[in-house]
Amino acid sequence: MKKHILFQGLAGLAAWGCLSGLALVRFWAVLYGHLPGELILAAAVVLSGVAVLAVWKLGLVPRLLLPFGPTRKTALAGGAAFALGALLDTSYSMFDADGMLIGTAPFRLLCALGSGLMLAAIVLTLCTALRQFGPLNLSCGRTILVLVLVVNILTALYSAGSATIYYWDSAIYWNSSILLAGQPLGLAQLRLVAESVITSEYNYLLSWPISLIMRFLGTGRYIYNFAVANLYVLPALAGMLALGRRVRRGGALLACATPMLLYTALTGFVDVAAAGAGIWAFVLYTDERRPQGARGILTGALLTLVFLLRRYFFFFTVSFGLAALLALAVRRKQWKSFIALCASGAVCALFFGQSFLVDQVLGNNYLDTYSAYDQGRWVDAVMLCRYFGWIVLVLALAALVWSLLRRRKARYFSLLALVQPVLCLLLFTRVQSHGQQHLLLYLPALCAALALGLEALPRIPLSEIGAWALSLCVLGSSFLPREQPSSPQEITSLAALPTFTYIPPQREDIAQLVALRVYVDNLSAEKPKTAAVVASSFLFNSSIYDAVLRSVGIPEAKSPTTSIVPFATVDKRDGFSWNALTADYLIVADPIQYHLGADNQHLVTVLAKPVLEGTGIGTAYERLDVSFHLQDGVTVYIYRRTRDITAEEYRAISDELTALYPEYAEQYRSPV
Repeated sequence: MKKHILFQGLAGLAAWGCLSGLALVRFWAVLYGHLPGELILAAAVVLSGVAVLAVWKLGLVPRLLLPFGPTRKTALAGGAAFALGALLDTSYSMFDADGMLIGTAPFRLLCALGSGLMLAAIVLTLCTALRQFGPLNLSCGRTILVLVLVVNILTALYSAGSATIYYWDSAIYWNSSILLAGQPLGLAQLRLVAESVITSEYNYLLSWPISLIMRFLGTGRYIYNFAVANLYVLPALAGMLALGRRVRRGGALLACATPMLLYTALTGFVDVAAAGAGIWAFVLYTDERRPQGARGILTGALLTLVFLLRRYFFFFTVSFGLAALLALAVRRKQWKSFIALCASGAVCALFFGQSFLVDQVLGNNYLDTYSAYDQGRWVDAVMLCRYFGWIVLVLALAALVWSLLRRRKARYFSLLALVQPVLCLLLFTRVQSHGQQHLLLYLPALCAALALGLEALPRIPLSEIGAWALSLCVLGSSFLPREQPSSPQEITSLAALPTFTYIPPQREDIAQLVALRVYVDNLSAEKPKTAAVVASSFLFNSSIYDAVLRSVGIPEAKSPTTSIVPFATVDKRDGFSWNALTADYLIVADPIQYHLGADNQHLVTVLAKPVLEGTGIGTAYERLDVSFHLQDGVTVYIYRRTRDITAEEYRAISDELTALYPEYAEQYRSPV
């Protein structure tokens, strides 16, 4: 007995020391420069001690950290997680510790051990929760096989028949997948992925699985589409099957009623993975037959995962948590699941996403910085109807209201599914309007609402026929050939059924874009040159220029003679790209191209307008005798810089932007 107590004491002291090292580094990343180092150290030691004491007093080790009992299997799982957490510790990625005492080997070792201990605790806790939750026992094997076949057939037809270009978010993840596929696979790459998760908005967490497939099958757009469809769409569809499992073929009905999921993936958005995790959060949290603690722990981890995959899904996480709290009003006995949800989410979020929470959520004024993306509530309405159809949205709302009023056992689930999307909509629209990918925020709640509606239908053939008729109408609408708008502002009415189309897109000016890219790549036969793309619209931008050859399957030159200088395009969010003024060439479109309106993209117009007009700073450039004609009457010209830009011209740009946004003067300060 004494040996057992002594062992527990030594283990507790070791855990205290390791966690103190981890907490010190994590606190240092946030508080250094605001508090004395001694105070940060004291806070780390005290809080770590409180955490260890709480674990001991609450008896959490036997309750949560022994999923397979005190056996070799538990030790193996915990040891593997500990080693992985220690080797891939990313804490020092959040700040520069060079030259500091905290950056020396002893502190790094202690922090790594603390990181390993935390990851081991999280993994073991999740294993315990999974074992307590138990299997779902989905009896829909044939449906899954049909969905796999249909998804891959549609992916093949869409990929083979389309002539389009992936750009911005779609191109970012394709590019990073190609990058990872070309690197040696090993511990260094895993560390790179782990560091990106805690430091980068567009991290490599979703790109890495795709890169593994690309290593064997290639890096083309077809492979990218198939990888996204099979890795990320199919798990989301499996979540729909789980939501609809209480109704005959309920999951298949949900899949047919939400064709925007696969379509969004085929247009290049890996964001569907986060939507899939959100669907599973609804599946796990609302299954009241399962232990409350297990449901809350697993859901909290999933809610952290969704915003680690795509940062803007933080709105989904916050709204889900608030909705879960409000749902207790109709089912107070579920408080244990809510407490477990909050605890699990807090631990996972702080460990895996501290940098995002502190720097981006608490440290930025998003309401102002992203005000350029707020295009008005009409855009939000037309986008929701364009991808879901107002008929489906109205029926989902009716199903939730009916369940709240008439189905007592379903009130908890109904209130959660009603409040979560409403809160998410209110929070998100305070920052910006919705793009196509942002509508995935509402897909989990929509599926949950439709599943409740299917359960409420009377068990008669007519009801099933009606449900299938509506679902097939929604699905069929997405296959009708129709002209697609280039921007949401062009849509003038609210669609009853989805108005996007699976008909493969055909961009008519791809040959001109290819010619532009090849021409610029070979502008100089002597020393390498630089160029900047001064345009930012859905029709033409630097991302389209960069991805055009890869999108149509043309090999890119290994060493093009002209490299592209990055050019920022969104006011307030970005500073002016001064390096563009040293570029040898400017690639400018006429009319000037912007996607957020001229009033929100002065960064583009302040340079593009004088260059096109040949006034002011534009006198430093000479237009080459070549042009490239894109669709919608847009022409792209190339301008060669004939002299150095003067200090007065630098200051003129700075003064103009500062006059528009005096509170952002530092972003527009001239470097000369």
